[in-house]
Amino acid sequence: MERSPAGNLAGAGGIAAAGFLVPLVAGETNLQLTEPLLWAMIAISSAGAIVTFAFLVYALWKFRDPAVRRRRYG
Repeated sequence: MERSPAGNLAGAGGIAAAGFLVPLVAGETNLQLTEPLLWAMIAISSAGAIVTFAFLVYALWKFRDPAVRRRRYG
């Protein structure tokens, strides 16, 4: 008895579908595995941005030009 090409495709599709469903049922996803690292990187970059912006505000406040204080613009 010879199998038809459609039967072969259906069998391959069933195996492929089972291959996609198995990781969803068992174990953690890639996002779940890397989420702690992602949050650590977000925290480090946020802290760096806050420190950088704070230093910029400090430098602008500390080294402002007093001659510009009451200058009229326009």
